[in-house]
Amino acid sequence: MLAVASDLLFNLLVILITMIVHQFWIESKPNCKLVIKYSILVTSGLAIFICMVFSFYEYEGVRYDLRRIPLWFGTIYGGPIVGFVLLVLTSVIRFIQGGTDVYSSIMNTALMFFSTVMITPLYFRLGTYKKIVLSTFMNIFFSFLVLIAFTFLHHDSFKIDYWFEFLIINAIGIILVSLSVEMIQSNYEWRMKVIYADKLDVIGHLAAAVNHEINNPLTTIRGLIQLVKEDPGLTVEKEQTFLQLALEEVDKVNHIIKDYLTYARPYPTTNEVFQLDEVLHNSINIVRPLAEMEDALIVMGDTPACCLMGDPKQLVQALVNLLKNSINAVKKGGNIELKVKVKNKECYIYIIDNGIGMDKALQKRLGEPYFTTQVGVLGLDLWLSIGLSIV
Repeated sequence: MLAVASDLLFNLLVILITMIVHQFWIESKPNCKLVIKYSILVTSGLAIFICMVFSFYEYEGVRYDLRRIPLWFGTIYGGPIVGFVLLVLTSVIRFIQGGTDVYSSIMNTALMFFSTVMITPLYFRLGTYKKIVLSTFMNIFFSFLVLIAFTFLHHDSFKIDYWFEFLIINAIGIILVSLSVEMIQSNYEWRMKVIYADKLDVIGHLAAAVNHEINNPLTTIRGLIQLVKEDPGLTVEKEQTFLQLALEEVDKVNHIIKDYLTYARPYPTTNEVFQLDEVLHNSINIVRPLAEMEDALIVMGDTPACCLMGDPKQLVQALVNLLKNSINAVKKGGNIELKVKVKNKECYIYIIDNGIGMDKALQKRLGEPYFTTQVGVLGLDLWLSIGLSIV
């Protein structure tokens, strides 16, 4: 009895492990059509082979095992072709094993295969509970047919204890495996939903960031056009300078949109050698119209001669964002100071304003991707420390 129980548990363990391996295999190769199509064939075929080799008991030359469970799930989830291959595999193994009940066993397996193919569309329309009930009924029904065929062929009543044990064992086996498969499928679907929700969240953050980045140059363009329109005493040279800055901001908007559209295919940043003072003056010139509209004063101290390697456009964009935040944070007549220090072959840029600052809760979220507050609420008191190697 102990040997029967151990072989039964081994059969169940093999089926459960192969079902889990099948799911992990698919998840590890989600874009491989070959794996998606045939992993269920390999795992179910292996389960059938091991279950038939290690039958949990034998009576009158007939071997009893749980081969119908992987055959059922392999046909359900793999389709008719996979099910047919499993049918052939089961029949060949059973024929090699021999015994007094070979042909009736093969016929019973074939009948189960055809019934499973016909019932598959109904199976996937059912809920979890009904799927388990249907799987249990099918397995018990064909296990019962095995006992009837044995009794008919041997003209002998099968012992009631063997009838009971065989049907109960198959029922318990199919219920446990069905529950496990449904739990694995349910967990996988939930994980896919979580991943999809994370992707939507990333897209939402990205859209908000793009909106924030576009809003900066648009605000600058509006300020430049407003100055050109409302200042009749503006010199031609000054007007041309403002118009050139507006065109550069339009190009920046186009560049940001291009980056957003190519988000799925990012390209490497183009590094070049540039002078830091040129980037700083360019950044200040871009936000100066906005600063004048808000009556904010931007002051830049003496800048050490620094030749840096990097992407000057990205540095300008970062500085413009920080300067705009400072302009929004300071009150009318506020001051914004820009300092540069060189230490240990590293260049540090400091932006200091007399805005309302950040409380401790906001400081903890400093640097969090896409985190922002309403315009005019947050001031930047010190912070921008960009470490770049000096060329």
